[in-house]
Amino acid sequence: MMSGMSTTRTRISNDGQGLAQVAARADVSVATVSKVFNNSPQIPSDTRVRVMQAARQLGVRPRIGVRTRQIALITEPPWKTRMGGYVNTLTQYVCFALSRADVGITMLTEDRIERLSDCWFDGVIGVAWEAGTVERLKALHGVPVVWFSDMHAESFHAVSVDPLRTGRLAGDHLVGKGHRRIAVVHDPDWTGERRAAGVAAALRAEAADADAGLLLLPNDMPMHLVVQRIIAAGSTAVWVTGEDLKVLEVSWLLQELAGRRIPDDISLMGFENPGISEFLRPSLTTIVSPLREMAERAVELVLRGPGDGPQRIELAATLIERNSVRRIA
Repeated sequence: MMSGMSTTRTRISNDGQGLAQVAARADVSVATVSKVFNNSPQIPSDTRVRVMQAARQLGVRPRIGVRTRQIALITEPPWKTRMGGYVNTLTQYVCFALSRADVGITMLTEDRIERLSDCWFDGVIGVAWEAGTVERLKALHGVPVVWFSDMHAESFHAVSVDPLRTGRLAGDHLVGKGHRRIAVVHDPDWTGERRAAGVAAALRAEAADADAGLLLLPNDMPMHLVVQRIIAAGSTAVWVTGEDLKVLEVSWLLQELAGRRIPDDISLMGFENPGISEFLRPSLTTIVSPLREMAERAVELVLRGPGDGPQRIELAATLIERNSVRRIA
């Protein structure tokens, strides 16, 4: 589904010769090229793809200044996101930032990623993670792509928070409170594993038997089994790293089903969910990613154009201390 597309029509491209070259390579008329560059729905998909491939091969672009720039925002389909979670919140912030820049937005969910080849875009911002999406974006040429991870920094502009440093921030806080038996419930991906590694580094800096005190649990397991393993291991603190509200489920299971008091029996730390974390009982100590600033920096990057190669912007997470982590002897 495509939404937010500008209806602005434009006089097209660098010059008439450029249009003619694209038309000749794609084996269509100049009028068809003009309609494709205007994202006209009148042109069949296979023709649009052929025209845009020809244009990109020739380096011909619609002129900025006589039309509204179009940015494709790629995100997860709604059934994969949670209200208030990372993808949902970051997608909203990106939309706000693009709107303030007076840029046309075409939103593409990963289940309809093939539409990326159908329309003209001046840039792409990705808030999605499937391998197929990444490979399709790597195949684009002459179009700036911004990704919210440094995992693909060699291919895309990257705006990210270092997951290893984030994990070290969380680990240092828990270790500083006296905890040596820490459970980390993490996403089963590169980012989640790096966050867990940061906690491990904090433990190793303080305890010779750090590995024995660290319990790593992927959050794709049923959460009731995760909580059972945390209790069986005798963990004194739990960090739920994902920004997808699973910390709320862990909190409920610990208190309501397992009968554990937070933080008296076990400490709990999560990721920030504005409007939720501070109103839990007890209020939740959290790690905060600067999602609004990330979105704004991503929009700045994508509007600069392709530039001289991928650029990397790294921002820092912060910790909000509330009442869910206690100091132990």
